[in-house]
Amino acid sequence: MSQKVFVTSDQTITFTCPACQQPRVVRVADHKELEKADKLRVTCRHCGHKYPVLIERRRQYRKPVDFSGTYTHYVNGKPLGKGFMQVVDLSRTGLKLKMNEKGGFGHGDKLRIEFHLDDANHSLIKKEVEIKKVFGTELGVAFTSSHPSDPSDRALGFYMFG
Repeated sequence: MSQKVFVTSDQTITFTCPACQQPRVVRVADHKELEKADKLRVTCRHCGHKYPVLIERRRQYRKPVDFSGTYTHYVNGKPLGKGFMQVVDLSRTGLKLKMNEKGGFGHGDKLRIEFHLDDANHSLIKKEVEIKKVFGTELGVAFTSSHPSDPSDRALGFYMFG
């Protein structure tokens, strides 16, 4: 199976060898074959292992996770319901959530979510998000705000890129 790698906003790609776990950061501009390629075979500089990669050019890296949490659903500023959810993936700007039930969720509705990361501190994340996409019981949501002094934002930043 191919490893998925992402082109970042500074036009770099990080390959991580599945055999030795050693990362390698490459600037796209330094390798013309990376500008158009979507599939590559990479050789690890550390152990020589060869592995396939799939280059993903979406705007934000999405990290697959599996965190249990809770939500409160708001419509027009009024609480409509509460429930349990799973965080399926994280990015710098939002999340993919799997809800335990269909809850009449709509585009533009707000959720107040809480969950713990699996980092060393088991950081508690408390954020407001806006629903951008609804796929049955799965929701694509975006954070409504981000600020460096917000403990949840700091924890998420370290978790994603620390």
